[in-house]
Amino acid sequence: MIAISGRGGLVGWHLRAVLHSQGRSWQDVDLRQVDPTPSAAGHLAGVATAIHVAGISRGSDHDVRDGNVELARRFVAALDAAGARPRRLVYADTGMRGPSPYTEGKALAREVLSAAAARWGAEFVDVVIQNVFGEHGTPYHNGVALTFCHQIARGERPSVDSDDVRTFVHAQDVAEALADTIDQTELDRRGTSMTIPELADRITAFAEVYGRGEIPALRSRFDRDLFNTYRSYAFAVSPVHELTAAVDDRGAFTELVRAHGSAGQTGASTTLPGVTRGDHFHRRKIERFVVLQGEARIVLRRVLTRERQVLHVTGDHPVAIDMPTLWAHSITNTGSAPLVTVFWADELFDPIHPDTHEDAA
Repeated sequence: MIAISGRGGLVGWHLRAVLHSQGRSWQDVDLRQVDPTPSAAGHLAGVATAIHVAGISRGSDHDVRDGNVELARRFVAALDAAGARPRRLVYADTGMRGPSPYTEGKALAREVLSAAAARWGAEFVDVVIQNVFGEHGTPYHNGVALTFCHQIARGERPSVDSDDVRTFVHAQDVAEALADTIDQTELDRRGTSMTIPELADRITAFAEVYGRGEIPALRSRFDRDLFNTYRSYAFAVSPVHELTAAVDDRGAFTELVRAHGSAGQTGASTTLPGVTRGDHFHRRKIERFVVLQGEARIVLRRVLTRERQVLHVTGDHPVAIDMPTLWAHSITNTGSAPLVTVFWADELFDPIHPDTHEDAA
């Protein structure tokens, strides 16, 4: 079993989503309690891997420096109280350098965890993380990329006040490193360096194309992950893309997807009345639904939460709905006739790595 701290943060949620997609179980450790309760401690007895993600990056100098040390101590105390002896202790460390209350606090927390690992005879894994971005982070808190996505999705001008070069890494990549799916070398390889103005320009360019209902050119893993991050904010503002039909005396033509430079794969399905398709989520894939005939209910639920959206669509007025990454989704025929739906994805289906994970919407 795996023990995790920091379940509610950006990295913590992405880590749990990765474990969920892999069918692995975990136990959350609530570090808001100074001392673990006996019942909470009992669940940790059989922990084989402990992953410390919780951290404090905002507050007074004292809160940030000493708070990070205290969180590490509480995590170790919870495991000790349960009699746990994990074989592997993983730390979500920072790639920031230079003296600051945050880097000092993270370094001292590292010492606490390293000493505990030595006492338990556990392997200590220090995962060094650069600037993390990802779906559903907190703007003005979890980093500049998320603040830009939040601002641009709402039609605001991004606040660019630095021309620093930074290395950005997606939260799903960080989660894979913490979950021992990839190593530090691969995590570092997946990072992308650019200036803050370049980052703002990249997101702005995505937003301009996506605002027309089109899929921008995604030339790298980073572009795809940054676009999916932007989509998580855009979906909260406007989940439906209107489609325009060209009508003449022959009938009508409606363009369903215009993708700039994407491989893409398109399929169509018929669904009998009362039948539901889907009930799965994707970690990376972009997927578009367009109902052409019949009536349907599309249900979306953010993975590991109760946050849901329910959208009712009809072939009488076709619209495009893009499924956000890390949201379980389904489509149900709510009419009395067969439902005809077109599905588009930005990548060719790979049966070995399908990026389709079962979960009820």
